[in-house]
Amino acid sequence: MTTMFNKIKSAMIAIAGVAVFCQAQTSCPHFLLESPMVVNIEGFFINEKMSRVSLDVEWRHHPEALDTFFVNQPDVPKFNFITAGEYRYMEFPDIKVKRQLGTHHLKEHIGETPLKLDDMELLANGQFLCRDSSIQKPNILSTAFSMAWWSLIADSLPHPTRVTMNGPRKERRVFTIRQWRNYSGEMLPTLVKVENERYNGELWIRSAYTVQALQADPLKNNVEGKPKPPLPDLFRKIPVKGERKIPLILKLNQELLRE
Repeated sequence: MTTMFNKIKSAMIAIAGVAVFCQAQTSCPHFLLESPMVVNIEGFFINEKMSRVSLDVEWRHHPEALDTFFVNQPDVPKFNFITAGEYRYMEFPDIKVKRQLGTHHLKEHIGETPLKLDDMELLANGQFLCRDSSIQKPNILSTAFSMAWWSLIADSLPHPTRVTMNGPRKERRVFTIRQWRNYSGEMLPTLVKVENERYNGELWIRSAYTVQALQADPLKNNVEGKPKPPLPDLFRKIPVKGERKIPLILKLNQELLRE
């Protein structure tokens, strides 16, 4: 009888521990966006060379498919960064060149801006995870699948006003979020100051709306009436078994680029 009681007690303790762990995990944001959206972002910076640089990015986010970032900079060839989490590449539509990217390439800067390719990768696929539940600091998160940034410290959750990101060789940068805004049901930081000891600048979300609201989106104009291919089993964007097939949105983006 005593043995049975001890087993029941141990089981209850284990279940309670799992519940506490799950509660701690759910308090951490895993993705910035959970629904298909189009986000237009502008950035203005003073870079490490003390030069003024800027960029304009249209981010098309599809939670269960490829994400595409259309990047434009003054006097620099525009490119598209396309990622599915496990693989990624860049397209240069003006010169019709495609560049395959490994994870080590994510450390590269976007032009001469202080932003890196890994920043777009984190926006699309970034999983921000709670650290060890024994550490009573739920605002300290670790980044999964990041080559440039290892941890993120927020002053509060879920809508911080100050976020510090830490990377290798003691690299550090700080985001000061001046305002959060509801865009079609998604809360996004609309105006953000970014800085460290070598550069500074601002990021501004010019607009954000659902994919369905984009009249020129090929997902809306070209998919109607066409059957979608079956998708493999996925855990978010990371294939669980077998090789991931190229989703329909990639083909449509390629059609758009050829027009």
